[in-house]
Amino acid sequence: MNQRASRSPVLILVILVLCVSPVGAVAAEPAGRWVGSWNSQSTGHRGALRARIRQVDEDTYRAWFAGRFAVVVPFVYPAKLERVPGTSTRYRSDTRLPLMGNYRMTADIGGGQFRAVYHSRSDRGMFIMNRR
Repeated sequence: MNQRASRSPVLILVILVLCVSPVGAVAAEPAGRWVGSWNSQSTGHRGALRARIRQVDEDTYRAWFAGRFAVVVPFVYPAKLERVPGTSTRYRSDTRLPLMGNYRMTADIGGGQFRAVYHSRSDRGMFIMNRR
């Protein structure tokens, strides 16, 4: 077998891996629509959650979160997500919300998943969403 023929299977394998595998930070792109749930670890409340996220600049995104509290009370709030320096998939948000004070969140976004922990003066919990 000549040298050129023996390299062909390796080249084909490399091309397939590059086409199928997510590539580093690109896979962590937060922009888009997300659906999932929120869960308060303080009160035990939980509910459906959705988000729409748009890119502002290379390290900043604007998110609109919408859900329901106690099944019937709707809520919507905006948040600015800023990439944590030195990371490609971690974002932070610090938003002032009526009745809740400062609302802080740290989110890990990658592989089609959005997982975040949040806390405020009177509540703490989690967001778990998947890309829509």
